[in-house]
Amino acid sequence: MTSLRITTPCRIHLSLIDENGYTGRVDGGIGLMLDRPNVVFEASNSAEEFKIEAHRYYRESIEVINEIASKVFKKYNISNKNFHFNLKRYFPSHVGLGSKTQLSLAIAIAITKLKNFNNLTHKTLTKLVERGGTSGIGWKGFETGGFILDGGHDFGIGKEKETFLPSSASTSVNPALTIFRHEIPENWRFVLVIPNIKKGAYGDEEISVFKDFTPIQRSEVNEISNQVIMKILPGIIKKDLACFGEGLKRIQNLGFKKIEIALQHKVVKGLLHFFENYGLKAYGMSSFGPSIVGIVESDSEAEILLRKVQINQMHRGGHIYICKPNNTGAKIEYID
Repeated sequence: MTSLRITTPCRIHLSLIDENGYTGRVDGGIGLMLDRPNVVFEASNSAEEFKIEAHRYYRESIEVINEIASKVFKKYNISNKNFHFNLKRYFPSHVGLGSKTQLSLAIAIAITKLKNFNNLTHKTLTKLVERGGTSGIGWKGFETGGFILDGGHDFGIGKEKETFLPSSASTSVNPALTIFRHEIPENWRFVLVIPNIKKGAYGDEEISVFKDFTPIQRSEVNEISNQVIMKILPGIIKKDLACFGEGLKRIQNLGFKKIEIALQHKVVKGLLHFFENYGLKAYGMSSFGPSIVGIVESDSEAEILLRKVQINQMHRGGHIYICKPNNTGAKIEYID
């Protein structure tokens, strides 16, 4: 086989857990994977010359593809001579959905599978492409889908991480440790709203936020941990959206997530208030935003909520999706 297509899930990062580090560990987080929007990446190693293509909407990603592929080629002493890459579908970067991690892993998996390097783990390739330095949701979700709890990193002088800086400034760190993974209830539906506003913090701005607002108070870290253990995990396991949502909504007002929301555009805050006033059992903001999800328990509820959100966001642009759980991770298809 000389050609393959990889279709990735979309990552929703619901909250970091510990940006205090008093236990000797830091970060940690909860999140889940959805069936859309996707990265669709095709690759072959039977071309006449090295070439990267992308749909005209995604041309700015060509540089990223080349950068990530070069890391893989160099690490495994692979010639790029006959490789042809084509980014068929992408979703916006820096809106809280983890598109760069999904694309980076799709590139690394495609190259190594086409060269029959089948003994490499997703974790190994995640470290190679320098992802997972803060959150472990995206890399593990690419592999398995589902709801994921990660346990972050060892923290302190001489440890895995010595600062609270995010993934973009923690490129030598091992991917965050997976503690728990569980199926997302198949009947849950996610109304995903990507507002047409300034992108979430990234790069130097993101680094500045971590520098300015960490460490988080120990008492808030402890309450977040309690909500995860006593509300969010039982809610997933019991398929109890109300229990899950009680914990998730409480976390929106604690720790680093509270700061992320406080820094948002008024449109994002308005959407969160809209979901609360609508009476949703569960909702939250993904990562640094501005993407928001409202969670319901059936297709019909999702359709009604979608229409309500469309009215609420009329004339503001952006994207609104009804998403299903992804409990399987990225789909890899040989297409020869």
